[in-house]
Amino acid sequence: MDLYLHAVIYQIIADLENASIHYIIYARYFFFGQQMFGYEPVYLNKNSVRDVSLSEDSLRCRMMLDAGNSEESFSILIPFDFIREIKKVSGDSVGTGQTLFLQGKMEEVDSFYTFKKGIKH
Repeated sequence: MDLYLHAVIYQIIADLENASIHYIIYARYFFFGQQMFGYEPVYLNKNSVRDVSLSEDSLRCRMMLDAGNSEESFSILIPFDFIREIKKVSGDSVGTGQTLFLQGKMEEVDSFYTFKKGIKH
């Protein structure tokens, strides 16, 4: 169990109340029951996510298919062990942002210290 990763996940969930805060999680997640083979991005913000739930080893949520139509959504499951990177981004700079978690490295991010398990990039 990576306690720092759990702290970041809890912060993401708390920040989903604020429409100006956005996150990108790069992970091998499950989408329509199929596991993604690469580390694909999942974009999270107040307008894209519904019904967030946590288990001891994963994050599950419903993602909106169309931000203008809140009735259509799909479920994704993100196992914590399959998360490679988490970035906090502003709405106008989706490609860049503050890295909060990067699996495989130890680094200081603002006032946070992260320890990650060794995956080579």
